[in-house]
Amino acid sequence: MKKIKILSTKKLSKDLKYLFDDLKFDLHHDDFISIQLLKLNLPKHNGSWIFTSKNAVEAVFSSNQNIDNFFNKIYCVGKNTKELLIKKGQKITKMTQNSSNLADFILKKAKNEKFIFCRSSIKNEEFSDFFNKKNIELKEVVAYNNIARPIKYNQIFDAILFYSPSGIKSYLINNSLNNSYCVCIGKTTSKYAHKYSNKVLSCNVPTIENVIHKTIKLFEND
Repeated sequence: MKKIKILSTKKLSKDLKYLFDDLKFDLHHDDFISIQLLKLNLPKHNGSWIFTSKNAVEAVFSSNQNIDNFFNKIYCVGKNTKELLIKKGQKITKMTQNSSNLADFILKKAKNEKFIFCRSSIKNEEFSDFFNKKNIELKEVVAYNNIARPIKYNQIFDAILFYSPSGIKSYLINNSLNNSYCVCIGKTTSKYAHKYSNKVLSCNVPTIENVIHKTIKLFEND
């Protein structure tokens, strides 16, 4: 039986790799993005803080000591981001599954607050523009660099797993999507993938595990 070729644009742990039946799947995985945490001197801010990734959390807490009581309110995106913040001793005001849902919540429940957003060097234009359009005060701090690692693959995959728009950009530097399915971690990534493919799937809850489960389910009848 011909194996189903899968590429993950993020290296997978052993536990995650074992989710794929190696008799059925030919799995390849590489980090198409490298992360460089930046040293930060956090600005004094008596408003609300936004974290949309674990990387931003790690950058803030690795650069600053004794900040347990530094934050007023914290809003975050994703279960893993929330769990890391709790591990760091923080209380979460609100968690949503994606930045679009967080923007909706802020507009309905917190539009009079002042926000500071710790983010990647690659800006989520749609999320940032939301605050400007709605006249909600936002200060942005770049917490980490997102660096492309364009790796060339001389083969065609049945499905490619993407975890960010920057991962898609990095992959496309040296490769084409061809007719591959694009299995995306969430709404922002899938929206970007739709620029290049109409074979795009997205997870309702953005976790790496869910990307894998959705991929396996896609081929369960093959």
